[in-house]
Amino acid sequence: MSPFKLSLINPGNDDPDETVELDDELVGKLKKVVDAHPDLSMAEALRQGVAHVAEHGPTTGGSSAT
Repeated sequence: MSPFKLSLINPGNDDPDETVELDDELVGKLKKVVDAHPDLSMAEALRQGVAHVAEHGPTTGGSSAT
């Protein structure tokens, strides 16, 4: 299976668009969490993850997305 891709697009400025590939295992884990919590959407889960890194910095020892 090809990797999942997350695209960051901001049409309101000249910053280049960015595409990030996520491995199948990470996406599978995320989908399980979202499926286990009916009040949590995929969009909200991604927002929470981005907010966590923005506020607390990166974790160590995790896999890197390329």
